[in-house]
Amino acid sequence: MEQSRKRKILKMVGFMFLLVLLFGIVLVLMISSDERWFAYLILTACIGSLVMLRRTEFWHGWRVPLCWVVALVVAWIGLFAGQPSADIQPYTTAELEQPSASYQLLLNNLTIVDTRTGNLTSNVSILFADGKIIDIAPAGSIKADKDMKIVDATGKYAVPGYLNMHMHLIGEKHTSDTMDLLLANGVTGFRQMSGSAELLKEWRSGAFTSSTDQPALLTMPSDVLTPINAPTPKIAVELVRRQKKEGAGIIKVGGVSPDVFNAVQAEADKLNIPFEGHVLPDMDLKEVAENGFASVEHFGINNGALISTSTDEKTLRAEATGVPSITENPIFVQFMKIKGLRDFVNEQAISLAIKTSGGKKDSAQLQHLIDTYSEEKAIELADVYVENNTWQCLTLVRMHLGLFADGSNSIEQELYDLYLKLAKTFDSEGVKMMVGTDEGGGANWRTAGYSIHQEFDELEKADISPLHVLQMATLNGAEFLGRMDDMGTVEIGKNGDVVLLDENPLESVQNLHKIDAVIRAGAYHSKEELDSIKKNAIVK
Repeated sequence: MEQSRKRKILKMVGFMFLLVLLFGIVLVLMISSDERWFAYLILTACIGSLVMLRRTEFWHGWRVPLCWVVALVVAWIGLFAGQPSADIQPYTTAELEQPSASYQLLLNNLTIVDTRTGNLTSNVSILFADGKIIDIAPAGSIKADKDMKIVDATGKYAVPGYLNMHMHLIGEKHTSDTMDLLLANGVTGFRQMSGSAELLKEWRSGAFTSSTDQPALLTMPSDVLTPINAPTPKIAVELVRRQKKEGAGIIKVGGVSPDVFNAVQAEADKLNIPFEGHVLPDMDLKEVAENGFASVEHFGINNGALISTSTDEKTLRAEATGVPSITENPIFVQFMKIKGLRDFVNEQAISLAIKTSGGKKDSAQLQHLIDTYSEEKAIELADVYVENNTWQCLTLVRMHLGLFADGSNSIEQELYDLYLKLAKTFDSEGVKMMVGTDEGGGANWRTAGYSIHQEFDELEKADISPLHVLQMATLNGAEFLGRMDDMGTVEIGKNGDVVLLDENPLESVQNLHKIDAVIRAGAYHSKEELDSIKKNAIVK
């Protein structure tokens, strides 16, 4: 009797253990995947059916494992059925509403810096209204109205608002505070380099563009392409089509296999959407440029540009780390269709990629990169970029951080000096470049506003002229985005986004730091106001 009772208890415990093991996993995946409600009903029905069947005579012999298999299959089908619908209504292109100051602004007696030529136009006045520059004329010739805000800008230099063209800001905890700091440091617009369908929806509804107190989000992707969400060319192409429908301004690649990369490039070309981001070092940057890649970030990634400029390029590329082959395994591909599991694995993969994006720390390999660097090959790479209109967003501050994260030694310094040298070669050969910092609203959000000024300093170390640094921070970003009609220069009809500098930015890169005021969509922000924003950020 006692033995029989113990056997029943053990069977019950075993039964419950299997329920938790098999269906608990499915439940966790469901909870983490934004599934539809009926997936829960299917799971509940499966568990309930097993509990009821166990109390009947049917629960005997070969029927027991059959019941488990059928229940698990049904629950699994329910899990896939519960994934978000792939039926996305195409986004209809529309002009996002731009902000505008509630008053007209008149700046008198300043000098305008022409970012195209470097010419200076002195002793002029600029009139702002409805978020735009509506008049530029000799000082004193624009009739002042009693309702205007009038500012004497004698001795100041007007340049377009700075554009930070590589940021990870939207969706972070301190997004709003970080945007305040960006404006306080002269940034009036930025390119977001990570996103999601949800964030795209917010942006397309007018978020992140409508404030005269914060910079505008200029463009952004949906989910970044990785080996997790884009493991095969077929899946990657479907993802690109979906992101286009969602309203993505760009397709951003974090790192995928060459086959996937090429398939995405072909599809992006068909859909007329820019494909940009990371290029893993196992791919030839020259071929990538020739195939139409829009913008290479961080000199490629993991020392990719230095491999392309090495006299031992073939050997180094063969040794370079690519995408793990497991990501193309059919079983792995099927599991990654489960949104909750895919999102979790993707997050871990991106986190690991960020930590290792400085490349291998193998001293021998780094020294080999340094020893085999060829200025002739660097010029060859630059000329391919120029010929194919392939842009560069160097993010020198990010490169510096990655190289010196564990302290400084001679090899890291030599390697960084090579990046500075390569940046100068790109500039001398006419490669189109823009300023970006790879900063965001995460744990280090307080540095995001200042990082663009750190980038200016690094570009100066690379011996890039003040005019070209100014162009990289203003004109070039506007050209890259195809928005020269409303950004990039201080001219009539352009957006009222202007930075007033205390000294001539063409004389020294350091003068880009000397901000007297920022005008955002015609709204004037004085030096006192900007300093207050910076002080408040320190307190928070």
